[in-house]
Amino acid sequence: MPPTGESLQRPKNEQDSPELPIKNGAMTTPIRENPAMEPEQWLRREAREVLSPLAAAVVLGVAAGILIIVQARLLAGACHDLIINGAGWQEIPAVAGTLALLALLRGAGAYLAERQVTRAATEVKQRVLNRLYRRLQLLLPAGIAGEDAGTLAEIVTSGVEGLESYLTRFLPHLFLAALLPLLVLTVVFPVEWRAGIVLLFSAPFIPLMMVLIGKGAERLNREQWGKLTRMAGHLLDLVQGLPDLKIFGAARREAAMVAAVSDDYRRSTMAVLRIAFLSALMLEFFATVGTALVAVIIGFLLLSGKLALVDGLFVLLLAPEFYLPLRTLGLSWHSRMNGTAAAARILPLMLQPLPLPESGDLPPPESAPEIHLDKVSFCYGADRGGVRDIDLVIPPESVTVIVGESGSGKSTLARLLLGLSLPEQGRVLVDGHDLASYDQGRWRERLAWVPQRPFFAATSIRENLLAAGRGATDADISAALEAAALSEVVARLPQGVDTQLGDRGAGLSGGELRRLALARLMLRKPLLIVLDEPTAGLDQANERLILDTIQRLAIGRTMIIISHREETLRNCTQVVQLASGRLTEISSGGVLS
Repeated sequence: MPPTGESLQRPKNEQDSPELPIKNGAMTTPIRENPAMEPEQWLRREAREVLSPLAAAVVLGVAAGILIIVQARLLAGACHDLIINGAGWQEIPAVAGTLALLALLRGAGAYLAERQVTRAATEVKQRVLNRLYRRLQLLLPAGIAGEDAGTLAEIVTSGVEGLESYLTRFLPHLFLAALLPLLVLTVVFPVEWRAGIVLLFSAPFIPLMMVLIGKGAERLNREQWGKLTRMAGHLLDLVQGLPDLKIFGAARREAAMVAAVSDDYRRSTMAVLRIAFLSALMLEFFATVGTALVAVIIGFLLLSGKLALVDGLFVLLLAPEFYLPLRTLGLSWHSRMNGTAAAARILPLMLQPLPLPESGDLPPPESAPEIHLDKVSFCYGADRGGVRDIDLVIPPESVTVIVGESGSGKSTLARLLLGLSLPEQGRVLVDGHDLASYDQGRWRERLAWVPQRPFFAATSIRENLLAAGRGATDADISAALEAAALSEVVARLPQGVDTQLGDRGAGLSGGELRRLALARLMLRKPLLIVLDEPTAGLDQANERLILDTIQRLAIGRTMIIISHREETLRNCTQVVQLASGRLTEISSGGVLS
């Protein structure tokens, strides 16, 4: 399952609630991607943004290669002096010390190179994660992300983490595989050209086999990513629906199904690993054969006296180092497959068109706005509903109730009013100006939306309230709780306003959480409020408290309520009736008391 990932946590200066749109104006600036871009092409474009640390890692790798050549020459010379020239053993400590120093320098270089590629990967992952996060905040409210919650969680956790291996392993090894063998050949050919020819002509077999075997493994690896995301989504659905499964006695059956899916994933994973091991075996085979051929040539030349021992040992010591970057690249091919498979899951989200326009320059209204839907139409598809030809005026400082059966277009209309979706036809006018002409970041500062199930983080009541505005004082919090009829409830809690809530607000009842969401709105001080079924599923006492709070919230604001409750209809300015996506009736409501 995907890790939780602390990198997914929001900074404290961002809102934690879906009904409080992000105030950050940067969110309205779309990051454009090329629709024809391939996953690996996109990955390499991202890598260019961190070219400096990646280049530093490659330079350090080349420097380590040079140290290997120096080390091989020094070791070969020492052996030649001891065996052929009869040098004394007293020279060994000096040579050993030099070799140890070179090994230490190589280790330091490898450590610094690893730090550089890790830094590059961290920067890329953070940037991609931020862009994904911002993009999902724009796509999800409009209902066009196209993925279930489990799949999205897998993409933004394991998917983003999967990019790291491509950046830290494959890319640096790709450049080193191109540079280090050439560096070795430049010193081998002047010493023994026949061994150099063997190395030169045997080298292409390694990347050739790597590509041929990797083709099949890449297809299987992409399928693995698809299975993993589907499995994650299915498991999340099961966890969320566990109470219902227990009631219907289906928990064991679903657990058995999860076990079967997991076992299928295990078998397919082993199939990928078998291909990976086969690839590694072939790489080792060609490297071993090439080294053995060089050893045979060097042996015959030494026996015939045509080659000095120092040169023969030097070439023999460098032969394995010649193949090492190529073998390492072959072993990193799996990292490339992981990275491109992860990018293939991330890129479609990056390419989805945003529901919001470029941010306009017009400052948003400073008082409760009048909203006019001028012949507005928006459809999700031929058979997926929407709204058509809506012509509606919502007066400033009014309470408008939108009613209609499920699927009549109420939620779609609310999204259009908030600017979370753009009309396909017609215009949404705010105080006579097209909504698209306003600065979208500042416009959303004036909005608030409370869904049927408001989101609350697993933190204190104070922190959940401060999500609406970090500048709120204790007096502001107390006033908001009093206005929402929550003061006595909070006072009875063990730590008052600092009492910790559980997941999704556990610790307070449903009615208390609804009122807490309204108290949060009071701290935000919005000019336009949309409430989705604020009294659904509540008893009469809680319903009365919610309606009283709504009346206090409505003063000086434009409010839109999606509701079926008669009590709500009696306390509004107008009632808008929708049916099959069309406006069928507009009637006057009761006077707010």
